[in-house]
Amino acid sequence: MRHEKLISVIIPVYGIEKYIRQCLDSVINQSYKNLEIIVVNDGARDKSAEIAREYAQKDNRIKVYDYENGGLSVARNRGLGHATGDYISFVDGDDWLHPDFYMKLTDALETNHADIAKCSIIETDAVTKKIIGFRETKTKEADFGLYFSKGILWTVVWNALYKRAIAIDVRYPAGVNFEDIYASGMYIFKAGTVVELKDALYYYRQSASGLSQGIMKRPFDPLIANCRLKNDLRKLNFSDKRLDQNIAAEVFHIIRDRGVTPLYRIKAIDKEWYHFVKENLNLRRKILLSYLVYKRNLTLYNSK
Repeated sequence: MRHEKLISVIIPVYGIEKYIRQCLDSVINQSYKNLEIIVVNDGARDKSAEIAREYAQKDNRIKVYDYENGGLSVARNRGLGHATGDYISFVDGDDWLHPDFYMKLTDALETNHADIAKCSIIETDAVTKKIIGFRETKTKEADFGLYFSKGILWTVVWNALYKRAIAIDVRYPAGVNFEDIYASGMYIFKAGTVVELKDALYYYRQSASGLSQGIMKRPFDPLIANCRLKNDLRKLNFSDKRLDQNIAAEVFHIIRDRGVTPLYRIKAIDKEWYHFVKENLNLRRKILLSYLVYKRNLTLYNSK
């Protein structure tokens, strides 16, 4: 019998009472029925978890687990601790799915003996819609270069279905926004074969609510996530110069934009970091970085 494998669907919930019904409706009404729906209540103060429990009373595939607030990374990690499925999926509680999301992604995995299946997405603010998509449906080797593809399709985790062996042991960095940067890189590294689907099957809601609140208030988090990814891959005897370039670009953005936001002010830079950043920037940014350090009178210091 086809489509008999169990899919663990991990849905963190916090501050999304306006959207959680649409999300859960889209999951329970999937054409693929063999789902284990894990709702992680991340200390929600609104009615999000209460609504999820209402759904759980009507559909025994849904289990709600209550925790103190820990953020999106911690919530996903807790969900992984409950996951028993053959495949793993992450859905943000303010997003929703096409009815055939799991059917088509499961078909892609099983037909192509793949480890990851990714689909195109529909980005929406409830008024406008924009498709961000793969140009064609394609099966390919999981080269780490996918991580550096243009756009977000390979650096977010929710437009995908993963074999259990790929996702179950990867833990999201606690206390860090842009956690997908880290996890996506680890998944690609672990995978052998991947499938890209042209079909747009995931609806990504752009909003300022829920577990992703506060991202713009933490400009260092992309840098932290990239450094964590580089260091953990190094422990696995893997390196890629483009990760250094990503890290350098994040540091450059922080220095360049420090006059744009009142949230932080940079006064000094470690010399070793400064030389690392310059070494991994293109010529235009190297020149601009030198100018910014001079113009803003930033101190270069030795931390050792």
